[in-house]
Amino acid sequence: MKKLQLFLLAGACSLAACQNAPKTAVTTDSAQAAVNADGYYEASLAAASSPGRLIGLTLKTTNDAEMTTDYLNNTPEIVQMGNWSPLDSGKYLITLVTVGSGNPQKDSLIFKQDGNDLRYIGDDYGSDGLTLIKKEKPAPTTKELIIWVKNETECDRGPGFGKTKCYDVVYGDKLLPDAKWDRLSEPIDSFSYEKGNIYKLKVNRIPRDPRIQDVGAYEYKLAEVISKEKAK
Repeated sequence: MKKLQLFLLAGACSLAACQNAPKTAVTTDSAQAAVNADGYYEASLAAASSPGRLIGLTLKTTNDAEMTTDYLNNTPEIVQMGNWSPLDSGKYLITLVTVGSGNPQKDSLIFKQDGNDLRYIGDDYGSDGLTLIKKEKPAPTTKELIIWVKNETECDRGPGFGKTKCYDVVYGDKLLPDAKWDRLSEPIDSFSYEKGNIYKLKVNRIPRDPRIQDVGAYEYKLAEVISKEKAK
């Protein structure tokens, strides 16, 4: 009887070890994959209404995530911020919110590691899908924007930094009747606004030195006044 009990006990311990071993391996593999996943990823896609789309994804070791979508036209990139976490089988969950949209709804994307790259799992990017290639993150460069301006006011930079000029703006070549006006909280160098007018400007957006504290990431310089007309 004692021999039978010992045999059953040994079998139970062996079964528990077999059940626990894969879980430990998966956890270890996921943790190792998460360490290797941080970095910058990029892809170029076609777009129906612009020259194309350049998508950049940054995964940080702090589990913060940033995705930018540049339609390669005279409008700013769409910026989404959030976080990422590893799942099983080399997959990652990335949760993002669009900056400045006023919409708190989160986008949840799942990617699977494919070598050094990330392949999107889902239907949001059509039949061609989306594969982000891991590479060195490019340095920020000057971008030419088309900006419509209908109002100039002052914005507070915060305690100890005073105020600066800011504008109600719309980006892009066309100004639609139902356009949503945004706030550009930076002055446009060499631009003089006259009240009661709507301007269409060509502006160079120039990256600032990231070591400079308590200022925006970009400065703006007027390249050309394309049009000026009385506001209706």
